Amino acid sequence: MPLMNNLVFKAAVFAKNAHKGQFRKYGHSHHPYILHPMRVAGRVTLHTQSDMVVAASWLHDTIEDCAHVDFELLVRTFGLKVATLVEELTNPSKKSKASRATRKQMDRDHILTVSSEAKLIKLCDRIDNLNEMKDDPETPKSFIKLYIPESLLLLEVLRGTNQYLEDELEKLIDSFGI
Repeated sequence: MPLMNNLVFKAAVFAKNAHKGQFRKYGHSHHPYILHPMRVAGRVTLHTQSDMVVAASWLHDTIEDCAHVDFELLVRTFGLKVATLVEELTNPSKKSKASRATRKQMDRDHILTVSSEAKLIKLCDRIDNLNEMKDDPETPKSFIKLYIPESLLLLEVLRGTNQYLEDELEKLIDSFGI
C-alpha cells in the first residue's frame, strides 16, 4: 500500500518548488512560504475525502503568486478539476490598480460564484492567515485593522460552506478584539 496518494504528493512537491525562495509577508517573513499551503492542506484534509481538493489546497496560491505557473500548466500537470479549483481561488483583483476596498469587493463577488470545494479551501486559507498574524508580534497593527473587517465580510460570503470552519473563523476574528 502506498504511503501517500500520488496526486497529493505531486501537488505538495510542485507547490514546494513553485514557492521556492518565497517568504510570508507578515513579520514571519523568515518563514518559507510553503509552510502556509502545507498548513492549509492539512486543515482541508480534515474536512474532505477528495484528493483533488487536498491537491488544490497545496496549489491554491500558485497561479496568483508564482510567475511561471498558469492555469494551462496546472491542467497539464494535475487535470482540469484541480486546475479549476486553483483558478477559482485566484483573486481576480490581483492585477487591478483599483483601491483596496474595490479589489476586496471584486474578490468577494468572485468567491460567491465558486464551488463549495473552493470555498472550503478559502475558509482554511483565511484561518491560517489569521492564526499566523495572531502569533506574530511583528504584523503591523494597521494591517490587522484592515484585515479583520475584510475577514468578517469574507466570512459572510462563505456562510453555508462548513459550519465548523465558519465558527472557527468567527472565533478567531473575535479574538483580535477589533
